[in-house]
Amino acid sequence: METVQTITYQCPNCNAALEYDNASGGFRCFYCDSTFSDYEIRNIFKHNEQEVNLDTAEPELDESQERSEEFTGQSALYTCPNCGAGVICDSLTSSTRCHFCHTPVILSGRLSGEFKPNMIIPFSTTRERAEQRFKEYIKGKFLLPRGFKSEAQISNISALYVPYWLKSGLADVQLTATGKTVRTWRTGDRQYTHTKVYDVERDAELSFIRVPCDGSKRIDDSLMESIEPFTYSGLKPFSMSYLSGCAAEKYDVSKEQAAVRIDQRVLAAAEAEIRRMASVYTSLESVRTSFVYRQQKYVYALLPVWFLNYRYRGKDYAFVMNGQTEKMFGELPVSKLRTFFFGAGIFLLTLVLGSLFGGLCVA
Repeated sequence: METVQTITYQCPNCNAALEYDNASGGFRCFYCDSTFSDYEIRNIFKHNEQEVNLDTAEPELDESQERSEEFTGQSALYTCPNCGAGVICDSLTSSTRCHFCHTPVILSGRLSGEFKPNMIIPFSTTRERAEQRFKEYIKGKFLLPRGFKSEAQISNISALYVPYWLKSGLADVQLTATGKTVRTWRTGDRQYTHTKVYDVERDAELSFIRVPCDGSKRIDDSLMESIEPFTYSGLKPFSMSYLSGCAAEKYDVSKEQAAVRIDQRVLAAAEAEIRRMASVYTSLESVRTSFVYRQQKYVYALLPVWFLNYRYRGKDYAFVMNGQTEKMFGELPVSKLRTFFFGAGIFLLTLVLGSLFGGLCVA
């Protein structure tokens, strides 16, 4: 059996496991309550890695190879036996549940370096805050199934790093159209209309920065777009230490597949902007636009999402919350039984009120 050498994140004071603390943005030992900054953990991790290299007398690696080996050695891939979801966890995680169907999942192997992200936005909201916000979201929605609002269901909310492709670049955009300006006025009983027709041309060089598309087929694009935007000032170089206590979905949407969705968003924004540049005209006719990329660059990143999935009558309903900004969106199930009793109650109330007011009118 092959022995995989890994680097653990343990408290320097008591040797217990460290976890990333969303509230403070640092690392915390929940055994002795020691806290450490990101800078301190990086230094400790680097020191440990050097010790491993000395002990094993392995050849020295360049920086990119070193990062790839770091990711491969410290990450584990869990495969859900029920729905097939692939989840990235740190190598210390021994058991977890699938964030899609809540089935216990099992370790199936190590990850290769190709799945190593370039960047990550760490969680800045706690589990307690996520549960509180979920309860606020469903408050007053009495047609929800009882199981969706139960404490057992709420406890399944997961801190999930969702894979994203972020595209930046420059593009040349051109618009040609026939523009019209229309002016009307009235003199006495007569109304006059004066129309001018122009040949319109607009050219622009547009830059776009980190337009996102999620890299998971199991998570609907529109669901993730509903909790945008993320604040990219929070982006940090990827480190496995941020996965301590969390999980990450493994991407199964390639960069080329994601580019289709991203290009749709970029093109729509570019056309809207160049039309705005020609908004001095009353109307535009025979509009033609062209769009050509001059530069394109992709970044693979993990972005923080609180995720809760609920299966009801054979259909999945998801609640998501941005783990950085707390923006929420949910697909909520409706209980047919509660809907029936609600409708029956309204019907009976109408009958009672009708009989009451009808009796008063007769009297």
